[in-house]
Amino acid sequence: MPCVLLSLRQAPCAENLVPTGFAPDGTEMRYGPPDRKLADGSIFDYMDGGGIVYLDHGFRMLVHREFSDPRSRRITFDRFTMENAAQALAALADERIAPAGGSPLALGVPNRAYRFPPDYFIYMVLDNNLIYLHVDDDALAEILDQFASVILKSPKEEKE
Repeated sequence: MPCVLLSLRQAPCAENLVPTGFAPDGTEMRYGPPDRKLADGSIFDYMDGGGIVYLDHGFRMLVHREFSDPRSRRITFDRFTMENAAQALAALADERIAPAGGSPLALGVPNRAYRFPPDYFIYMVLDNNLIYLHVDDDALAEILDQFASVILKSPKEEKE
C-alpha cells in the first residue's frame, strides 16, 4: 500500500451529522451502480450520464442528504463510496469530477474547495469515500468549512 494512503482517515458516519443552523430536508437517499441498484436506484437516477466517471473510479454507493436553514438556504452532502482509497483519490484528481483550480483547505485529508459565486463546494477523501459538500450561497462558505471539520471529527461509521 503506498504511503499516501496511510494518512487517509476512515469515513465517519457523516450522513447522520447536521450543519450548524440547518436541519435535514427530506430523507437520506442511496444509489448504487447500475448492476446493484440500492433503495433509490442507480447513480444514473441521481445524475444521469454524469455517473459514468464515478463508475470509472470503482463507484460502489452514493449516500445523498440535503439540509436547509430557516432562510431556505441549502447544503448538499454526497458520499461516493469507491472500491478502495486509491480510487477515491483518483476521483478527486479527475477534473471531470473535481474541476481544475480548487484550493486545498487545512483539513488534514486530501481535499479541494471551490468558489464559483454564488456556489461554494468542497471535495474531500476519507478512506475509500469521496465526500462532496455544496452550498448555493458562497456567503455560507465558513459554515460549509465547519461542517467539513465536524465530519472529520465524528466517529467512524460502524456499518454500511
